[in-house]
Amino acid sequence: MTLNQFNGSERRAYVRLKKSMPVRLKISENQTSQNYTATTQNISQGGLCIEIQHNQEGLKKALAGAKHKIGIDINTLIPQPNEAHSEMSQWVSGRVDWARELNQPHQTLLLGIEFENLPEMARTRIRDYLLDQFLHKYPQQE
Repeated sequence: MTLNQFNGSERRAYVRLKKSMPVRLKISENQTSQNYTATTQNISQGGLCIEIQHNQEGLKKALAGAKHKIGIDINTLIPQPNEAHSEMSQWVSGRVDWARELNQPHQTLLLGIEFENLPEMARTRIRDYLLDQFLHKYPQQE
């Protein structure tokens, strides 16, 4: 797998919310797609960092074959207030910006994913979710 290694230099354009939550990913290659479940480490309006077990069958091969493009199910990433809508997948596109293998016995891979071509609805939904989370985390003082 040839992915850019994280070099430790800070290049963030957006404030990140440190939050661990499950997210479904889809890696497409040759007209077929494989779904994976990962855990976020943080999320921003521009992208997210995920942690995924890379011993899952074919993950590294799929990442290399997909030219680092990934689908993210926004309904697993950002909860919907209406439970009926959250059951349907709504995919947004991203690209793998960097990757780092962690020195752990669990074969964990960290991926930095940048959102690409977000529809306005998805952009608004992510922004509103982040704003809500920050307001709960840092309530205004009176």
